[in-house]
Amino acid sequence: MENHSEHGSHSPPKGYGPGGHATLGGLSVDADGLRFVPTDTHFTPGDPLDWSFQVVTSDGSVVTEFDEAHGQRGHLIVVRRDLTRFQHLHPTLDADGTWRVEAFTLPNPGIYRAFIDLVVDSRPMTLGFDLFASGEIEVAPRPNTSPRATADGYVVDLHTDEILAGESAELAFEIRRDGEDVSRLDPYLGALGHLVALREGDLAYLHVHPEETNPDSGRVEFGAQFPTPGRYRLFLQSKPDGTLITTQHDIRIEH
Repeated sequence: MENHSEHGSHSPPKGYGPGGHATLGGLSVDADGLRFVPTDTHFTPGDPLDWSFQVVTSDGSVVTEFDEAHGQRGHLIVVRRDLTRFQHLHPTLDADGTWRVEAFTLPNPGIYRAFIDLVVDSRPMTLGFDLFASGEIEVAPRPNTSPRATADGYVVDLHTDEILAGESAELAFEIRRDGEDVSRLDPYLGALGHLVALREGDLAYLHVHPEETNPDSGRVEFGAQFPTPGRYRLFLQSKPDGTLITTQHDIRIEH
């Protein structure tokens, strides 16, 4: 479990370093001898399906015990491969090791990447699997960078200096409404913000966590390290004034 002070600071959960995951994840269905095994991979867009999956070992045994991280034993992130249609879900775990998501939906046609973010025996890991929703795909162009995003009447600005590959970087998000900083940020999953970064080209998954931040400042700050140059899309989830919002920001990492 995480520890939090009244100012929103927190210690990394068991198995994590200060920057979140030690390495990029989600590029493979198999990591550290564990494998992601879903029941279904093909979906009809917009049609809900009770979906399930398991995590199995190299000898075929189903893993049934998972450590809790950020208030949950499993985080399921689903993103279409054009880096849109973001979902963050918390599947339930049966005693036999079957993870379940009721009424799971892929909203539009396309190829999606499902990431299951877990901690097993104090080892954080992210496994990935492609999912398919039939139909004609419409892909809109994305900006080279997008430091400002809006959601539900809130404006979120990303402040950062030039970021170089392999070097530590500070990412500060300022959340405003009607031109003013929000009065408070409420915890979401035990912290003041939740950030997922995906690398363009292969959707390598980088999961980082906030640094100590005053919940009354209208800001949430993260420390991260991006391993390679290129463009990344950031998905920020925060809870200003008790309202959960998700914003998308594009950044370019330099040599």
